Amino acid sequence: MANILTILVFITLYGLSMLGGKKGTVYFITGLILHGGYILYRFFHLGWLPVTERYDILLTMSFCVAISFFYFRKKVDLNLLLETLPLFVIILSLFAVFQPRMDTIDPSMDSVWFFVHLVFLISGYAFFTISSVAGIIYLRKKSVIHETIQYRLSLFGWLLFSFSLIGGSTWFFLTYGSYWLWTAKELWITIAWFYYSFYLHSRMKSSLSGRPAVIIGVLGFPIIIFSYLGVMPILGSPWSQF
Repeated sequence: MANILTILVFITLYGLSMLGGKKGTVYFITGLILHGGYILYRFFHLGWLPVTERYDILLTMSFCVAISFFYFRKKVDLNLLLETLPLFVIILSLFAVFQPRMDTIDPSMDSVWFFVHLVFLISGYAFFTISSVAGIIYLRKKSVIHETIQYRLSLFGWLLFSFSLIGGSTWFFLTYGSYWLWTAKELWITIAWFYYSFYLHSRMKSSLSGRPAVIIGVLGFPIIIFSYLGVMPILGSPWSQF
């Protein structure tokens, strides 16, 4: 119960930060500190990186997104940033609340390659989410620099996501003797990878550059959320823990 209350407290602080202004900044940074402190607690409690189950993965991912506040702060109007960024952090954190918390690790996951896979996966998804923030800011402010930021963040996220697939395939082969299984989860991971590949290419086409490409990039967020959280309850997948 204390864990859930802690999460709800920093979610509330993130929500209050959307009021904007200096008070909003104070609320956001306070929530960020509490958020980071809880992740550190999970690290010392578990004895390994808190990235082996959805509960911890989503909280770590949302924390990475929250940290981007310091990147955007000098590039975006403060009130506009506080109206946009906290919403994505709150969404990811709320998803974590509804995930079961497990304090053990499956022996098959106790592998360097598994941790490599998940660290890159979390980083890639975080960059995709942050790129959606930049895209929404562009749609509201119509500043070319934010469209460029969205593209660069998506490109970096795509590279990290690609590395996560390599790490995951290597771990899977060493553990199960196969590089890939075409379950619903693997299928949607592939769809997410191709979707962002399409976005990166669409920006270079004159017919899609600008606002259409930005919208395509922003819509990537619900796609990665479904590929990560929606596949198991709707389509079923044996890899439900992470």
